[in-house]
Order: sequence, then structure tokens, then C-alpha cells
Amino acid sequence: MLTDGGGGGTSFEEDLDSVAPRSAPAGASEPPPPGGVGLGIRTVRLFGEAGPAPGVGGGGSGAGGGDAALDFKLAAAVLRTGGGGGASGSDEDEVSEVESFILDQEDLDNPVLKTTSEIFLSSTAEGADLRTVDPETQARLEALLEAAGIGKLSTADGKAFADPEVLRRLTSSVSCALDEAAAALTRMKAENGHNAGQIDTRSLAEACSDGDVNAVRKLLDEGRSVNEHTEEGESLLCLACSAGYYELAQVLLAMHADVEDRGTKGDITPLMAASSGGYLDIVKLLLLHDANVNSQSATGNTALTYACAGGFVDIVKVLLNEGANIEDHNENGHTPLMEAASAGHVEVARVLLDHGAGINTHSNEFKESALTLACYKGHLDMVRFLLDAGADQEHKTDEMHTALMEACMDGHVEVARLLLDSGAQVNMPADSFESPLTLAACGGHVELAALLIERGANLEEVNDEGYTPLMEAAREGHEEMVALLLAQGANINAQTEETQETALTLACCGGFSEVADFLIKAGADIELGCSTPLMEASQEGHLELVKYLLAAGANVHATTATGDTALAYACENGHTDVADVLLQAGADLEHESEGGRTPLMKAARAGHLCTVQFLISKGANVNRATANNDHTVVSLACAGGHLAVVELLLAHGADPTHRLKDGSTMLIEAAKGGHTNVVSYLLDYPNNILSVPAADVSLLTPPSQDQSQVPRVPVHTLAMVVPPQEPDRTSQENSPALLGVQKGGFFSKTSLLCLWRRSLE
Repeated sequence: MLTDGGGGGTSFEEDLDSVAPRSAPAGASEPPPPGGVGLGIRTVRLFGEAGPAPGVGGGGSGAGGGDAALDFKLAAAVLRTGGGGGASGSDEDEVSEVESFILDQEDLDNPVLKTTSEIFLSSTAEGADLRTVDPETQARLEALLEAAGIGKLSTADGKAFADPEVLRRLTSSVSCALDEAAAALTRMKAENGHNAGQIDTRSLAEACSDGDVNAVRKLLDEGRSVNEHTEEGESLLCLACSAGYYELAQVLLAMHADVEDRGTKGDITPLMAASSGGYLDIVKLLLLHDANVNSQSATGNTALTYACAGGFVDIVKVLLNEGANIEDHNENGHTPLMEAASAGHVEVARVLLDHGAGINTHSNEFKESALTLACYKGHLDMVRFLLDAGADQEHKTDEMHTALMEACMDGHVEVARLLLDSGAQVNMPADSFESPLTLAACGGHVELAALLIERGANLEEVNDEGYTPLMEAAREGHEEMVALLLAQGANINAQTEETQETALTLACCGGFSEVADFLIKAGADIELGCSTPLMEASQEGHLELVKYLLAAGANVHATTATGDTALAYACENGHTDVADVLLQAGADLEHESEGGRTPLMKAARAGHLCTVQFLISKGANVNRATANNDHTVVSLACAGGHLAVVELLLAHGADPTHRLKDGSTMLIEAAKGGHTNVVSYLLDYPNNILSVPAADVSLLTPPSQDQSQVPRVPVHTLAMVVPPQEPDRTSQENSPALLGVQKGGFFSKTSLLCLWRRSLE
């Protein structure tokens, strides 16, 4: 409890020079050493230089155990109010004479009291200027006053320490004594807490992260560096500022923390962290300690950029008054105004424009402006404010998008309405690649599309891909948008110029069965397009849609200009289930596309093992060559480096000795592609096939021999893989120099006997 000790017998100037604890009662501890103050029977190590503080004597209150109290005489200007302790009954606050008083926990917890830091920072009466006080000393004093508990001084009107002379004298004369008192009191509180007796093993960084000012003071007093960094590379001051720990920031700055310390990451400064978090008091504190207001982060942001993005108007004003650059661009090319516009902070934008920010400034790379960013994000009030302030709504981004087009991309109906009311062009502007309607259709924004159509948008205007709004809606699967556009008269069978794509082919390519069904029932041509809807669905593997199209009468035998069928597309892309459905519908298993390639060849070249196996099971010819003999099924698999497919084909009777029209062989095709695994396999062929577990060894044994007595076939097969000349296939059937393979994957007995006899020679 603050208790009046009757200190009216001395002058204010004299008492400013003395801080004397009451003398210890009999039996108390010895006077503390220089740099310490007595608490009960204990001596506590204090902050500051070692040596006696002015007027410090020994001893303290002799009360052992319980809640100890610190009894000392302090020269201070104490404002009396109706609460807290020893209040006067006057209507106006008066500065008292110096008093002797005792602080205990009740005083520290008194909710009526006002923090000294708030008094200091808000004190402007009678011309008081805190900047006349050394910032470091002021911050040190504020932190110590608050930590000691006497920083909470009662005030009714906020006019505390209004006299600059009082501030200067108090700061210079009491700082050292308060340092000692604060350290003693905070340690006393810590020792009497519910965690008394427990050892605090936290690091300095951990204590800062927890905002534990007492622990931080203790660790700093033990010699830890105030400029340490966390494991993540963040400076302690930056950590305190980003978390909003004002008192901790005061302590760190008072202990000479580097106000520009970015940590080992080298990213943001403490001022940027405080500005980003919206901590005005910390921002002011850092500026008092000469923080660089125009420093930039690793991404080019300044403290002003962060404050604008966060919408912290008061911080923006403070930073601008301190000389922050209003047109600095970050790595995205955004100015503070652009960041404020993108986030929708109208009042921040107003302040920036009042300070001369360029309303039509745009980024260098993406050509974004404050208005286009606000439109894209849908901030109606911001858009209205910028338009009223003279923003250019026909400015185009790097994608040649106007503000209206940006609003249409994300479906902001009211923003679009405002822009249209302000004269925005509803159809595609010159040099642009999209129209507002195609963008709205692509996004499925039905209400917005209806607004644009109402305002005169062209239903058949195409974008740079040749797509109409209906095609865009179908491609993205927006059934309601498709219905709206058709109801407004869109051409259902419109085609692109180069590829003859239609809304239906695009819907089938995307697998949008509902849209396809809607279009077909509305009269879409099921066979229109370079690739028919069935081909598109088959190519992408949309099984259910393929079934639907076949049921709707799609032609399974339709071909493209290159001779490809729906089956060829399905096999080329490994959609075995689709291939099965198409074959059941009557697709030609051996149909030759351009160059004479069959579905099996396409599957083998792409390496789709399951599809190859499926087609073989359906009877596809594994030894078929193309029309001009430039490839076989095996050569295509070798050229693609698909070892598993090569093994499967050879196991099912594919001929590895076939010579292509240019004299190339299977081995050469694999080597040209750099497929060493296939090359190694072919060089070791057929020795490697004999070890296939699925083979029935009894079929490989001569009738007169016991199975256990049959030797392994050695590797003598290079000549078989690369024959010296075009083979005479009419006289090779039982030749020991060539491989004979039965359908089913087993060597003929004659061939194996020949190889076995050669191994015995």
C-alpha cells in the first residue's frame, strides 16, 4: 500500500538526489555490497555498474517469509487521485512533495492506476516535449518504473509529469536508484510466486518469446548478450516487437539492443515487425531510438508497406511524418497505396493520397494499379473511393486486363456494376485477349454474366484461343452458365477456327457428363469437331462419359484427319477400361492410323503394360509391322525403353530378329534411345527368358532326358539378335542359329535341342 511517510521537510531539488531505504531493524542482515539493496535478510544483485547508488544504505524490512515489501524513499512527482493510496479529496490533481512510501502487491495490482509509459507518451500539456529527454534514458526509466510497480501512477486527465524540467530532473537523478529498486522488487515477486523453488531453465530467447520481462532482466544481468538470436535466426528485439511486448522492447533497447538487427535471416527490422503487427507504442519507441524508417526487407517491403497492408492508419501517419518514402516498390512492384488497395483499407488509402501518393502508379512487371488490385479483390468501397479520386479504369495490366475484367475474373458483381455505371467498356477492349463475358463465363459467375449481357455484352465474342463464352463455360463444367448462355441465344455448335472444337468436345474432354448431357439434349452435334466428343472422352479416360456417348449414338469408327480412332486414343493413353468398352461396342482392334500403326503399337510405344497385355489377350497381332516397315510392335517398345513391355511381347511370340526397312534392329532401336536396360536384356536374350518362373520346364526337356540332367543354355545369342543379313524366313524354322518361339511364350523343342547340343560341343 502506498503509505505517506511525511516527506514534506525537504526541497524537491534536494530530494531528487537521494534514495534511501529505511534502516534495518535489529537483527537484520548486514548492509548490502555496492550495487545491491537489502530485502529482508537477503541481498540481491542489481543492474548497473557496481558501486553504491546515491544514498543507498543497508538492510531492509526485516519481515521474513510472507509477502515482502520494499520500503524506500524516492524523489518523484506523484499524482494524487481518489484511489490507490493516500488520495487527497481535491477535485484537481496536484503534484505532491517527496514522500516515503512502501510498495506491496496490492499497489501493483491496483486497476485504477495508469501506467507510466502511457503518461509519458501522452504528456503534451504545458509544452512538455519528451524528445528533449534522451530516448535511451527515457526508455530505461519507463521500463524500470513499470517493473517496480511505481510506474503505475494515478491520473484523472492524463497530465502527468507535464513539466519538462521535472522530467529531466527525474530522469537524470532517479534512474540509477530505480534501476536497483526495480531489479530488487521484480526478483522479490518472482521468489514469492507459486513457482518458487523451481529453477528456470529457459534460454534468453525463450524468455523473450514468452514475454517474461523478469526472466529477461535476470539473464541479461547474468551476462547474456542482448543481441542474441533465436534458433530461427530472429533477433530478440524483433521477436519482442512482432509479439507486441512493449515493456520487453523497452528493456532490450535500454540494454543497447541493435534497433536495426534483422537477425541471421536478414529479413525484417524490428520497426517492420512492429508496423506489421500494428503496435503503435512500439513503433514510436523504435523511432525514438532512431530506427531507419525506410529500410527494406528481403522482399522489398518497408515499415510503411507493412502498416498499409495491415490497415494501421495511426502507424501510417507516424511513419509518413517521420519521412517514410510513399512510392517505394516491393518485389511485386507494389507501392504502399497498392497494398492498401489490395487489402481494402480505405482510410489508409485516403491518408496516402493526402500525402501525395500516385493514384495511377503501376507495377513494372505486371502493370497492376491500385484500382485493378482493388477490383480483383472485390473491395467495393475502395473501388468507389479510387474512382472518385480519379483512378484510370481503362488502365490495362500485363495481361491486358482492365479493371472491369479483373472484377469479372473473380465474380465481383457489385464492383462490376459500379465500373459499368462509371463508363467501363463492356466488350473486349482493343489489344486485349479476353472479354469481360468470357472471363465471367470461365469462372462460372452466372449473376455477373447476366449483368454483362444486360449491359450489351457480345455472346459470340471469342478470346485469343478462339473460344466463345459458351465454350469457356463448357470447358470448365459450369452447367448453369451453359444454360444461361443458351437461353440468351448462344450458338451451341460454334467451332474454333483451327481445331474445330465445340462446346460439346470441350465438355467431353473435361469429363463433365452433366454439361455434355445438357448440350446433347439442347441439340449439340455429337460428331462435330476434328476430334469427336467420343474421341476426346476416350483420350482422357472418362469411362462413364464414353458409355453415355456410345449410348447416345456416337460413332465408334469415326476417324480424325490422321486416321486415329477413339480406340487408338484410349490405348495410346493407357485407358484399358475405356478400350474394353470400345471393343465391346465394335471398335476395330487392328485399325491402322497414319503410318500404319495399330492400337497395340501405340500402347507399346507409350509403355502401357496393362493395355498391351489386354490387347494381346484380345488377339492383337504382336508381329505386325507398319505399312512401310519402319517399325514393329517390339521395335516401338524398344525405342521407348519400356523393358517390361519388351519382355511381355517376346514372351508372347514377338520376333526380336525382325529387320526394319533401314536395316535397323530391335537392339539398335533401344541403343539409339540410350535405353541400357533394354540393350542388356536383348544381349542376354534368350538366356533370361529361361528363368521366367511361369515357364513349364518339362516342356523344355527332351523326351529321353531326365529333367535334372538338362544343362542351362549358355549365352551365345548376339548373332541371333543382330543377324548379319536379311534372314530367309522360309528356311529358318528349325535353324539352331535363330530363336524359335511358340505362341504362348515357350521355346520349341527343336530349337532348344539345337542350343543344348551346341552347349556340349
